Amino acid sequence: MNILIIEDNPLKRDKVVEFLKANDALNITEAASYNSGLLAVHEKVFDLLIVDMSMPTFDRNENTQGGRFRALAGKEIVTKLSKANKLVPFVVLTGYKDFSIDSQSLSIDQIHDLLKTLGDLYLGCIVFETTDDVWQGKLSAVLEKLGC
Repeated sequence: MNILIIEDNPLKRDKVVEFLKANDALNITEAASYNSGLLAVHEKVFDLLIVDMSMPTFDRNENTQGGRFRALAGKEIVTKLSKANKLVPFVVLTGYKDFSIDSQSLSIDQIHDLLKTLGDLYLGCIVFETTDDVWQGKLSAVLEKLGC
């Protein structure tokens, strides 16, 4: 199974990759921004996307902070893929429970409701916390649902 993780935080991404690598049947590709995530989806076919909600437009490095920060980048990615008929099963894995856009705030439950409109390809929203491993059980359930 080919999985793409779109996550800008290297520590969080490393924890997720480490967890997934315990399953030899998974081939993992990593992207660290909105643009690199979209590019990866157009270069390879994936069976599952694990998408962070908030990330920069471009990959960060020692010379740049990644351009404009997108509070709802994950939603933007999956919506764009849906419109292009390229959306595959996806799950949101985020460390935040609230998202601020300009003067507006959206809760994780509101994001969940918005993403449900994309249909059965949306497999849920998982809150990632470094202090516990609840996210691992929820992500395992998603993988099991997909037959892995």
